[in-house]
Amino acid sequence: MLKHILFSTFVINLGLLLGRLSGFIRESFVAATFGVSSEADVTLLMLTVPDLLVNILVGGAMGAVLIPEFKANPDFSRKLLFQVAVFFGVLFTIVSAFLYLNSSLLVEVFAPGFEGEKKLNASTSLSWVIWLVPLTILAGITTAYLHSKDQFAIASLGTLIMNSSIISGLFLVQLGLGSVYWVALFVLLGGFLRLSSQIVFVGLNWAPVSSFDSILLSRKILWRYVGAISSGSILLIIPVLVRAFSSFLGEGSLAVMNYSNRLIEFPLAIAITVLSVSLFPRLSESFLTNRNLYKNLICYGSQGVLGISILIMITLLTLSSYYIDIVFNYGNMKYEDLIAINQVISVGLFVLPLQGMAVFLSAVFYSQKNTKTPLMINCIGLLVFYLTYTSNVFGFELSSIMMSMVCGYGFIFILQIFLLKIDGEGIFHLIVKGEFLVGLAFSSILLYLSISILDAANFNSFLTILLATLIGLLSLLSLAMFNSDFRLMIKKWVALK
Repeated sequence: MLKHILFSTFVINLGLLLGRLSGFIRESFVAATFGVSSEADVTLLMLTVPDLLVNILVGGAMGAVLIPEFKANPDFSRKLLFQVAVFFGVLFTIVSAFLYLNSSLLVEVFAPGFEGEKKLNASTSLSWVIWLVPLTILAGITTAYLHSKDQFAIASLGTLIMNSSIISGLFLVQLGLGSVYWVALFVLLGGFLRLSSQIVFVGLNWAPVSSFDSILLSRKILWRYVGAISSGSILLIIPVLVRAFSSFLGEGSLAVMNYSNRLIEFPLAIAITVLSVSLFPRLSESFLTNRNLYKNLICYGSQGVLGISILIMITLLTLSSYYIDIVFNYGNMKYEDLIAINQVISVGLFVLPLQGMAVFLSAVFYSQKNTKTPLMINCIGLLVFYLTYTSNVFGFELSSIMMSMVCGYGFIFILQIFLLKIDGEGIFHLIVKGEFLVGLAFSSILLYLSISILDAANFNSFLTILLATLIGLLSLLSLAMFNSDFRLMIKKWVALK
């Protein structure tokens, strides 16, 4: 079982790694072309708002609701897939049409600090890319189906396909062959190519009549979707508020915050969130069929998320200047801009283990078809975030916004630990085990000492980050060796050799 989990995780990680690396290239193109400026603010708003809207309107709710249904009814999964695709495709096409006609409202919500010509340019560009929303939602539905069949490869490449198209548009702009609206066309092209690639692997047959001879998209499924999306949307309002708050802090502040968030989201996605994606189908299935396996999966996932996120946090806090230099030290980016980004992520990196655990434990709640408890928890976390920033607890700077995020996610994590139950028992004992804590302490100390020596060696940024990655992997391996199941797997593998 552990071997299968590791293989699935590797496949997803590889696809997400390629996608996130292409995302870094995309951000580097934007930074090199526009730097930290009003134009950068508008461009980044155009590139990120469609994803934010999808996350708010759908988020992980599609997977949380549909994967258990696909698993429970494999013989009817294709029919359910078709019905869900038609229903949500039509619904969100109508929503996108409304947003197209009212794109200025999007600017007022996501960047209320924009004014005058800047607001007009942002509104026009958003009206173009808003049609990405139904394409992305349909891709989310096909992704849920593929994951339910343990097919992770093509879905994990979706971000790579999307970013490759956007980078092509940005490259043309750099050559002077187009404008930001040309980039918008490539955004839509990327969404279409991503969806098409998944449809090919799903092998969806066009059978509109027979696919509706019995209605599988029940009211019960839709209510669970409403519960899941309400919970997820509350959590995703935090980054929306982060963007809104930063837009009031001067020209280029939204760009600095966006660049900083990208640096934090990269390790979160490729090394932490991926565990939730790979484990969720098995969590949903084992909750119904094998509670011992279910508890083991929670143990593996929780310890994996905590261990990986803490090791990444230690590495990037020590080597943040090298990390930023590789991604953003190009073109129109100035030294003071890089310093501003460094100040923000030096605080924001502390959110990694908290946000990683919030994502994973939410998946555990959803595997139990429980969407009400995460909704309540996330509402409290959102309130804590909002009050800590607006009450001037940490000041009114970009780093203050990040500190408020840490507080919000911290409350969410604590409440999840106390309220998540399995057969009436809490999960604290599944996460906090002696061998894991000893291994985490040993690996963290070993990593910190090694990274500090590497930092003192004063290599160039690329070599430093490459060596740090290798050191981090060795530290992760040392942590894994403290797990008895992992040691047993290694012994079997050696015996076979």
